[in-house]
Amino acid sequence: MERRALLTAIGGSAVALSGCAGEAGPDPGTNGTDGGANGTDDRSDDGDGTTGSLVLELRPVPHVVTAYEPSPSRGIDPEYVVPESEVPDALREPLAAALDGGFETDDPSDALLAAVDAFRVYDRGELKPYVEIDGTRYAFDPMLPTFTAELADEPAEEYDEERVLREAGQRDLDDAAVETFVNALTAYGPNVARGEYRRCVRPESVAVFLEEYDYLEDGRGVSRIETAVENEEPPYAITIRELTDGDLWDRPVVDEAAIDDEVVAFFERALASDHRAPALRTPDRSQLFADDVPDAYEAFAAGRDEPVYYRIDGTVYSVIVGESRYDRLPVSVSVAPSEDAARQFSLTVAPAPENADGDVEGPYTFTSRGALPSALWTFHEGERRSLEIVETEGVEGPQPRRSDGEALESLTAGDEMAATYRVPSDLPTGTYASRGLFHVSWGVPDQTPSEHGSCPFELAIAVE
Repeated sequence: MERRALLTAIGGSAVALSGCAGEAGPDPGTNGTDGGANGTDDRSDDGDGTTGSLVLELRPVPHVVTAYEPSPSRGIDPEYVVPESEVPDALREPLAAALDGGFETDDPSDALLAAVDAFRVYDRGELKPYVEIDGTRYAFDPMLPTFTAELADEPAEEYDEERVLREAGQRDLDDAAVETFVNALTAYGPNVARGEYRRCVRPESVAVFLEEYDYLEDGRGVSRIETAVENEEPPYAITIRELTDGDLWDRPVVDEAAIDDEVVAFFERALASDHRAPALRTPDRSQLFADDVPDAYEAFAAGRDEPVYYRIDGTVYSVIVGESRYDRLPVSVSVAPSEDAARQFSLTVAPAPENADGDVEGPYTFTSRGALPSALWTFHEGERRSLEIVETEGVEGPQPRRSDGEALESLTAGDEMAATYRVPSDLPTGTYASRGLFHVSWGVPDQTPSEHGSCPFELAIAVE
């Protein structure tokens, strides 16, 4: 079975949101959802001396817009961009010449080769050739003689035992350069694979080591050390180019000047939204539940086949406009006022395989930051008022269960989880909006990995 595109978005955005399956509207009786007609009764006080009944309406959310500042290290980490004042002296003039038309030499100095090596990180000698000159960021490409070494792919069948550095008992190497060399080539631990060692200037101690050893042993066996020199013959050169936004951020960045004013205003509204601030992972994220999106955004996004960032008022943002798909998720959601307390209601979520588009199988794993089925709150006179969970069913243990503040629960078909929420007793009569969201993943026969999606909803609460 082909993997279905459950998380869809306008114009192919990188990330988007699916909706909860089944009807979630105001029609009484649909999936147990109370549409409000039977939400008023003559129940007594709720135990603390307050009275007041609730009329509830569970509403779908057409679009969820998530906005945040992406990490600057997503593309090129700023810490790897070396300011001009810290560029080694031997490299400054070659870079200036490269900017002024090109740099070539038949005899690179040892100081120049060492200066290039100063931009290498990790044991494998990966080059991070990024510099900032006169306020502009560049990447340089050194076509200079470079010593390389790696282990042969196939284990050695025959070898001189005296020329093998064994894995056990011989790794306490006295020389740091040799230790770096050995660690770069060999696999060690559960997550570090074999790699390639690269240096313009080969340390003398590594040269001495190679005179003594031809083979290294690691968890994959004994293998021959293979060495080579790149760019062995002159002429040698250094080229340089200015880094683009795509380089720095790992995707294109669209400036607000290229975006319709209506779309910019829509993005700014999303950035300013605190709809679900307490349930987001970081304080610099925002999430907006929107009934529609500007036509200009649909036209703008339809012409792009790759994700982009946006620069608004000088700051780069990720703005993800998701379109809810309530017909795709194998879940049902219902809400009902409590029979025992006037200002309490229950929200119930259950697997509903029959609602899915195709064959599905459990377990169905639900997650939501702060609480399951969802953390809920409302606003009164600009103040956020939490809807306290006073009871849960089908949810194990205190919430949240994970160190990142996210609650998690797995259910099978036929199970359900429910939470009873209490509306603050001093909240005056009126109608309030509460916005919730949970994530769900599930299995599909003969498919790995599992499918997943998100279910946003808005709950209208009328206190009477």
